[in-house]
Amino acid sequence: MAEKCPVCGQSVGGLTGMPKPGKDLKEKGISLGVYEEGMCASCLSRALKGKVTEKTDEEISEGNKAIRTAMPRVFVSPSSIPDGLPDMGLVTGYCILGTGPFTALFSGVTDALGRKSNAYMQKARDAEREALDALKIEALKKGADAVYCLRLNLTEATSGNGMLMVSVTGAATSTGRDDPAIQKAIDYLKS
Repeated sequence: MAEKCPVCGQSVGGLTGMPKPGKDLKEKGISLGVYEEGMCASCLSRALKGKVTEKTDEEISEGNKAIRTAMPRVFVSPSSIPDGLPDMGLVTGYCILGTGPFTALFSGVTDALGRKSNAYMQKARDAEREALDALKIEALKKGADAVYCLRLNLTEATSGNGMLMVSVTGAATSTGRDDPAIQKAIDYLKS
């Protein structure tokens, strides 16, 4: 006979019952004190969502500060992962940025004069920074402190309508270095 979920009363497991929570979900529920023995995956997921959203404004502010402090410390390189370091998976970052009519106007003037367009260059740099920041946050979420095999692409996203897209990809890894700022950000993102 199938177990009954202590929260919703539905059967858990078997061919017709509610799904059982996976090992990771169950461990997270136990660590946060919301798991009840025999709970179905749906009820546990709802309980975890309720628990995660209970962070105070101060905790969120401290977490954001930890992330901002750690991001410049995440090492990024186009070279391959050094031997002996674990490949923790692909991480990506994207930014789509509008250039606006003033950028087009100023770049038209510089184009007519045969000069480089600082307006477009600055927009491209801003989009690159945003995309790299998103990549670093994804790496920290995986528990990584470095990204190797970095590839950066800049394309026009809207066929002449003034939108730049920067995408970056890389392989996350942990170098094993002891950096309290990075560890604090990782802990915050994992909670």
